[in-house]
Amino acid sequence: MRIAFSGTGNSGKSETIRSFLYTWNQYNTPEKTYRDILEEDNLEHSTKTSIDTQVKILDSLIKQVESYKVDDKVVHDRCPLDNIAYTIWAHEKNKEDFTKEFVSEQISKMRESMRHLDIIFLCRFDPNLVTSYHGPDMLVGDNTQKLNSEFITEVDNIFNSILSQYTQNPEADILFPKGDSPVLIDLPNKAQERIDIIHQYIGNDGTLIEDEPSILSDIDKLEGLMLQQENALEAENKEKELFKRFGI
Repeated sequence: MRIAFSGTGNSGKSETIRSFLYTWNQYNTPEKTYRDILEEDNLEHSTKTSIDTQVKILDSLIKQVESYKVDDKVVHDRCPLDNIAYTIWAHEKNKEDFTKEFVSEQISKMRESMRHLDIIFLCRFDPNLVTSYHGPDMLVGDNTQKLNSEFITEVDNIFNSILSQYTQNPEADILFPKGDSPVLIDLPNKAQERIDIIHQYIGNDGTLIEDEPSILSDIDKLEGLMLQQENALEAENKEKELFKRFGI
């Protein structure tokens, strides 16, 4: 199974992946990550990102997920969806060259790559649980480093919007391919609770648990219920709102 852990900076992805690999040692993770690309090419990133950075990182992430077969057991530290969240952030901040056309082009490239993932576990940011600062999403000055919590929270809100669109109005979702997209699952904030939730989806042998009524079938039921609750006018308005936000 092909799994990715996604989310804003300092949301505990790396720690969760380490716990995942300890629990399910049938899985492996790619040796090279997006961080290596940032370092090798000396790319500006986070709040200083550029379209050059976003294009190179997206191409790298797409190439990575597409290199695995459906029967492989792999877990990714972030995936192409993460790149799009940061691209949308830059567009909303009116960063230079992050036009509607650029965002639309990047989304189109990303969308098809989602066919190469089975589950995306979404990690959310909780400042109350941050015990150490790490990663690129930091402010540096006076020989100290501190978390850029405003930026991290803004990106976290974009991920939350993506999750809401996925669960509440999937037919109008422009980020995932129709009929062949990964399951997007929101994880709790605490480390052990995350592993407990993942255990509901993945068996000890590393394969998907398909016979539990509380697993993927519940997601289908939830989506069906939400669609029934939404009348045609509400669905149309949501679609228009999403298109306007992402500039599509």
